[in-house]
Amino acid sequence: MPDHVSRPETLVFRPGSGSFEEVVSTYHNPNHLMYKKMKCVFEHVRPGGTLIDVGCGIGEFIIQLQGHFHSLLGIDISPHEIEFAKKRLGKYENVFLSCGELESFHFPDEHFDVCLCLDVLEHVPTVFPLLQEIYRILRNDGDLIVTVPNWYDIIVSKFLNKNPQHVNTLTPWHWMAILKKAGFKISIYRAIDYPLIHSDYLSKRIPIFGMCILIIAFK
Repeated sequence: MPDHVSRPETLVFRPGSGSFEEVVSTYHNPNHLMYKKMKCVFEHVRPGGTLIDVGCGIGEFIIQLQGHFHSLLGIDISPHEIEFAKKRLGKYENVFLSCGELESFHFPDEHFDVCLCLDVLEHVPTVFPLLQEIYRILRNDGDLIVTVPNWYDIIVSKFLNKNPQHVNTLTPWHWMAILKKAGFKISIYRAIDYPLIHSDYLSKRIPIFGMCILIIAFK
C-alpha cells in the first residue's frame, strides 16, 4: 500500500460521533433498507486478493468482508467517518484506511480485484472521471459493485430538494450507460427492497419500482 494509506489505529472520538452508532445499528436491523442492501451486496461479492471500498463511510462492509480478502482498503472524504472506522477496525492487520479522494492515491494499474462504490455516485459532481479511475485500478475481470438511488430520487432530490447532497439524480438506465461508457460490462441490474410489499422477487424481476438499485459490472 502507498505510504500515506495508514493502518487502523485507536483514535479518540470527537463530539457527535454517537450518531455513527445509530448508523451501525441500521446494518443489523433486518427490516432496515441498509441491512437488506448489505445482504444483497454480499450475495454478489467474489472473495479474492484485494478489495477497495470507495466511500467506505463507517466501515461496516469492510468489517463484514474482512475474512474474505487478503487485503482491504477503505477510503472516504470524511475525516470523521474514517476516524470512526479506524476505531472499529483497529484489530485487523489486513485492513487499511485513509481519508481522501480516489484519484489522489495514485494506485498502480490493475491493482484491485473488487471495488465497492455504494451510495457514492449520486454525491459526486464528476462521475465519469471517477469511474475511469476505478476501471484503471481494477484487474481484468475485476468487479465493480454499485448502489445508487432509483429514479424516485429525481423527484425527491432534484425537484423537492429533500436530499441536496445528491448532485446526480439519474435513472438506472442512465447510470448503466455511464458505466458502459467508462468501459464496464453490466452483469447484474436489480433493485434492493420493494416499497410497501417488500418483495425480493419483484426487486429482482421488476426493478423499476424498487427502493434503490444494485449494479454489478466487470472490467
